Amino acid sequence: MNDQMPVRAYKESRIEDEPILGPVLALPDGRIQPLTWLERLLVRLHLTDAKALEARYWKPASA
Repeated sequence: MNDQMPVRAYKESRIEDEPILGPVLALPDGRIQPLTWLERLLVRLHLTDAKALEARYWKPASA
């Protein structure tokens, strides 16, 4: 058997033009990431977007 786990490639956001409508972000791998108060404020002020937040919370498969 192979002891190495396959590494999932980062899926770039497909919702970069969609607004974030709530206090959570649905990630492409199926996880739900709650946003902090500061992140929600940055989204509201248009200083960040879903694409940047997804890149921040993306975690490669553990080795």
